[in-house]
Amino acid sequence: MVKRFVHIVASVLVPLLLVYSCANMGMPKGGPKDKAAPFIVKSIPENNQLNFKDNKIRISFDEFVVPDEMNEKFIVSPPTTKKPIFKTKGKTFIVDLNEKLRPNTTYSLDFKDGIVDNNEKNRYKNLRLAFSTGPTLDSLRIVGFVRDAFTLEPSKNCFILLYKGSSDTLVHKTRPDFIGKTNAQGFFAVTNLPKASYLMYALSDIDNNLKYTSGVDSIAFLGSRIEPSAEFQPQRDTVVTGADTLVVLGKTRFYPDPINFSLFFEKGFDLNLDKYERPNRKTIDLTFTGSTADTFNIEVLNVHPKGPWNIIEKSKKSDTLKIWLTDSLVYKRDTLALKLSYLQQDSLGHFFTKKDTIKLYLSDSQINKPEKEKRKERRKIVTEQKSVTLTTNLGSILDTYRDVQIESPEPILSFDTSLVGLFVKKDTSFYKIPPKIRPDPVNHRRFLLSYPWEFGTSYKLTIDSTALHTIYGMYGKALKNEFRTQEEEHYGKIIYFIKNVKGPTIIQLLENSATEKLMKSVNIDKDGEITIPFLEPQKYLMKAIFDRNKNGVWDSGNLKEKLEPEEVCYNLNVIKVRSNWDNKNIWTLPDPAGFRKKIVDEEVEAEKLIKKKKVNNAPQRTKLF
Repeated sequence: MVKRFVHIVASVLVPLLLVYSCANMGMPKGGPKDKAAPFIVKSIPENNQLNFKDNKIRISFDEFVVPDEMNEKFIVSPPTTKKPIFKTKGKTFIVDLNEKLRPNTTYSLDFKDGIVDNNEKNRYKNLRLAFSTGPTLDSLRIVGFVRDAFTLEPSKNCFILLYKGSSDTLVHKTRPDFIGKTNAQGFFAVTNLPKASYLMYALSDIDNNLKYTSGVDSIAFLGSRIEPSAEFQPQRDTVVTGADTLVVLGKTRFYPDPINFSLFFEKGFDLNLDKYERPNRKTIDLTFTGSTADTFNIEVLNVHPKGPWNIIEKSKKSDTLKIWLTDSLVYKRDTLALKLSYLQQDSLGHFFTKKDTIKLYLSDSQINKPEKEKRKERRKIVTEQKSVTLTTNLGSILDTYRDVQIESPEPILSFDTSLVGLFVKKDTSFYKIPPKIRPDPVNHRRFLLSYPWEFGTSYKLTIDSTALHTIYGMYGKALKNEFRTQEEEHYGKIIYFIKNVKGPTIIQLLENSATEKLMKSVNIDKDGEITIPFLEPQKYLMKAIFDRNKNGVWDSGNLKEKLEPEEVCYNLNVIKVRSNWDNKNIWTLPDPAGFRKKIVDEEVEAEKLIKKKKVNNAPQRTKLF
């Protein structure tokens, strides 16, 4: 009996001692982190409820929640005229639609992932709620994707606009009948629609008015009207639930199929002055919303120069201008009043001369200086500096296919190219050779020096101090630079056979980066082989532009003329170029309709697979407590 009692005591005390000892091995950590999304306990109205008359929606959760960027994410369709009001009361999230609802109307509310729990910010994703203010609930839908027409990247936070009317001016002047909005993947779903025929657009809506503003918003359109519908498709098998009851299984198929929008910025002649500043006495920077080529004129109003008083340096697109002030009467003034004139276009397409009057000041620190210091500064402008430093694109290595760029910090008045020397090294000595030197067609402060460079060869460039003379009377400092051209084995080459070419096509080689900088371009009009030599050993992307109008560039769309932007597609594999290697391959151009940009880097994917295998094969440790 005693022995049995000892066993009973031991069986109770030993586990207690183990638990006690484990509990004292460290401080409690509060349990695992909460990763679960909040759970809906109740909603008023319930989803798909009929005859709902209130304008406040209440959704109760199992924990405290807060809105996250709800003003940007929340969509109610049909759209309300006033902005909804969001608030929380306890564990209930309240949406006040802030106006009387329409009778006999189905409303669809899309919260996306705008509700999160209060502690860990776990998101309730893809929350939607529908209800009707009448006895029936509309249930049709239209879904699809919006992508940038040129890059094919998803266009997030774009509005989808549906109109029952038929006028092409609706998108300019009228709020839509129904709306949707794209998520981060460019996907949209306009749900709970009544049966009708719709005009349909996608809109960036930068000015947030649910109307298309030319020159501000990007837009996409469909060439024909859309009429959503649904069809129940029964399965072959049925289920018997009783002696006389037969249940037909199946699913509802919604039409149309997912729609693909190509969002574009419409190129027009909406030319305006966007920004202006005077960074120093001698220059003025002007930025326009479009090209000012052959349309721009400038006058100074508060000074009367005796002759030409400026030189205009334009960017490649002629939308950014740097005005170099060449008359000392002008650039010595602290304040300049200028009149700008350039062509503009009215709503009917007629051109007229638009005039802007602007005032430009030097910085406050300069303006507030005593007049005595200002006079000293003005004298320094002329007497302080006698020469300028020329810059080049030369380092120790020059790419064999590049020109040497020689650039002055000021506009060049004259450049005596006979005082420029180019020498090639043979054995241990340099020998003079004749380069070609020409002005840069875009940058008027730059000259280009070209020569049929030999691979892996040493050269020397010299420029005499009297060779270059600027408009401000400065000479260029003497320059001497030794450099070597790249070895031929350093470069790689791409040789691609392009198939399924159905007309004029532009093949672009792009930098494998977010900016997709253009590296090379080849125009073709039939199946055939293209070769792109002298490529740096790195990764590239390849893109095709279907050049519909045969002008050699990508063209955007035109809403008024119902002209879609030119279609593009990508090679779906990253191209890796190695030194001294010919990358040969075949690219069959796909049908651009419905094309998805999902580019794969096989090298990166292989690395991911190796890491995944290492994790799966790693020995697992067992936790005792």
